[in-house]
Amino acid sequence: MENVKNVLRNWGSIEVDENGRVIGATADFYEYFMIMPTDLIGESITRVIHTSSTLSLKGLAHKHVFSGVISGHSCFIRVVRREAGTLYTIIIRQGELEYSDLVYFANSLEKNEAKKNSLLQSRYSFEEIVGKSEEIERVKELAARIATSSSTVLLTGETGTGKELFAQAIHSLSTRKAQPFVPVNCAAIPDELFESEIFGYEAGAFSGAKKEGKPGKIELAQNGTLFLDEISELPYQAQGKLLRVLQEREVERLGGTGTKNVDIRIIAATNRDLRTLIQEGKFRQDLYYRLYVFELKIPSLRERHEDILPLAYHFVEYFNNKLGSNVKEIDPKLQDWLIQYDWPGNIREIKAIIERGMNIVDGGTLTLDSIYFTPNFILEVPSAMDNSMSGTLDEVVGNAEKSAIQRALKDSEGDRSLAAQKLKIHVASLYRKIAKYKLK
Repeated sequence: MENVKNVLRNWGSIEVDENGRVIGATADFYEYFMIMPTDLIGESITRVIHTSSTLSLKGLAHKHVFSGVISGHSCFIRVVRREAGTLYTIIIRQGELEYSDLVYFANSLEKNEAKKNSLLQSRYSFEEIVGKSEEIERVKELAARIATSSSTVLLTGETGTGKELFAQAIHSLSTRKAQPFVPVNCAAIPDELFESEIFGYEAGAFSGAKKEGKPGKIELAQNGTLFLDEISELPYQAQGKLLRVLQEREVERLGGTGTKNVDIRIIAATNRDLRTLIQEGKFRQDLYYRLYVFELKIPSLRERHEDILPLAYHFVEYFNNKLGSNVKEIDPKLQDWLIQYDWPGNIREIKAIIERGMNIVDGGTLTLDSIYFTPNFILEVPSAMDNSMSGTLDEVVGNAEKSAIQRALKDSEGDRSLAAQKLKIHVASLYRKIAKYKLK
């Protein structure tokens, strides 16, 4: 590998746009490969870099490093994805290394890139959490206050409410923000592999183990944040070992004889009631109290009606950029449907439905007809609501919320506590909204 380090250099870079067309290259690239700018600009990257495989343009852009041929020279090329395109940097040219060194280098570089990607830096901040409702603003404010400490946080709430987004936002505001954010989906790892993945293992710990051993997710999160999503699915035996990590701040690998000190913050999330699982003997009570230092309940969309349309427009803009669409507005009838629908899947569901419509929309307006519904899925739009669906976005949301409160009060015969239950909001919030809209 020392030979690799001695010859590793930058032979220039090619920049392409989001369509894979070359928009420029560095001076050293033109010099080393003796290519004129007029022969390069506007060409597809697949005509500039030839590969022995059948990699498509999309396939090239999703590699970390790959081998290719440029102007007759075999090269290794590093890929860096950007917001508006991709940068291809040539790092080794033919003739500089023996073949065995090249293979070793390629394998090592791919592993390093994969490792860097597994140690995610948080991608979201609180400013990127869409919503201005009183409920979401309260949770964001509390989460921001909690972020500055290193205490454990338990995020609870229904599926699809954005718990991982909150976890990343907390990390990005903490003193650990420059360190790794390592997410683990506890439900996605088979029970028999869980301990080796989380706690790591030493060489020879079990059949098929790597000869050099392997660090677990806890070690990879050193000095940063370990996010345990769906922690309710953590195997019971592993719960005891995690408790020890929280108590002693040390981890022992499978097959190991010693412990390693760790400095991590744990953020856990669940959509299940851990107290019920404790009663059923499926979750350790002592671990629950270790996690329950700070509990943040992320509200469902049913508890934040005024955020539904802003979220919908947010995803319209997101898929405009992703799909190259130019949708400007959401039809009033679809707006009404969005507000009236119950959203059991919360934000994840509204994103999926907007994506569905954006793929088949015709024109600049997303309509109810743009969404494909099964017969049992469609929701009739009350004609009485049509007049409320005009005006600015704030006015539309306000009118819809006002109508929903009026209906709940009518159905509850004026009982405000019962009306709050029907609306799935706190009774204090209902009183504030009644005053806001000057309802009797």
